[in-house]
Amino acid sequence: MKKLGALMLAVCLSFGLVGQAQAAKYELKIQTALANSSVFFKTMERMKTNIETLSNGEISVELLAAGAIVKANEILDAVNENLINGGMWWTHYASGKNPAGTLFSAPCGGLGFGLDQMSVLSWGWEGDGGKLLNEYYQDACKANVVAWMAQPHGPEAFGWFHERYNSVLDLNKLTFRAPPGVPAEIFKEMGMPVVALAAPDIIPAAQRGAIDAAEWINPAEDIAMGFDQIWKHLYLQGLHQGISIGDIFVNKTWYDSLPKNLQAVIEISMKTCCFDQLMSNIKANSEALQELVTKRGVVIEETPADYYPAFMKAARTVFDSYAKKDAFFKKVYDNEVAWAKMTVPFQMRANGLYYNLAKAAMDDGLVTDYIQAK
Repeated sequence: MKKLGALMLAVCLSFGLVGQAQAAKYELKIQTALANSSVFFKTMERMKTNIETLSNGEISVELLAAGAIVKANEILDAVNENLINGGMWWTHYASGKNPAGTLFSAPCGGLGFGLDQMSVLSWGWEGDGGKLLNEYYQDACKANVVAWMAQPHGPEAFGWFHERYNSVLDLNKLTFRAPPGVPAEIFKEMGMPVVALAAPDIIPAAQRGAIDAAEWINPAEDIAMGFDQIWKHLYLQGLHQGISIGDIFVNKTWYDSLPKNLQAVIEISMKTCCFDQLMSNIKANSEALQELVTKRGVVIEETPADYYPAFMKAARTVFDSYAKKDAFFKKVYDNEVAWAKMTVPFQMRANGLYYNLAKAAMDDGLVTDYIQAK
């Protein structure tokens, strides 16, 4: 029996059947800037499974929700100091260290040059964007990390309003809750009064009449906030974070200690996370929007046509002012603008194809804005 048992163990070892039972050689602890109820956190859970499976259990991953160890704006410092060895947030959270962060995670208004989210992701994975992202963290922010553009969350909605508005002139009469930093600067440049409020303060401010309108993320996240209890008009087409891409980064010393095959596991899992999030966005936002319209009385509105050129012009003004003051900002900005000039002509026509395809189906009554959905 002993010989039989030894033989079976040898067979199991040769086929890797007991490899998963062994303790992981490497541990990756990632704190996110997300609540664990977020649809984006669910994608991170898929990424965790991918890393553990593809590494054959050599890497174990622990995911932590926002605030579990440090505050959201402290995640980069915590990973740099190896308090945790992984983090997820948006690059513009580090704009206090260097303003170029917004060019990666939220290049407002497509930089004012027409970039869409897929083009920015392509810049990140096929152009110089990924290299510049790591220069941003390692050189401009002096952080010992390796980073990837891996969590596309856009397009985020323009926001929630009390009624239909037909022009920028109408919009500029409203007090609007907007994200702080560059997006707020652009709205102000455009002439729209904005205030920055934390998530728990938005609805109380609206109830007091301190704000007229607000934005958060997109239907899948906004529905949980209960915005439809205050506002019934949802404008999906916004430019302040029409492109919104989260980063995942790990401690560089930890990453460099991995053998090449496990570094490849991390790299592949990050790219897969990007694809997973894009697919998840369509399903989650469509389901949420359908419920908002059919069950909660929300009206989908078209953003006024003059908003686009006005916002894009203001975005170029703000970005140009930063480029004049910061050499690294200018380096990233010029590279991304060059990418826009190459990709926008193709993307405009490709995106136009799908828009016209969908519009034809809706004009024929084959698909509706959920009004007739049961």
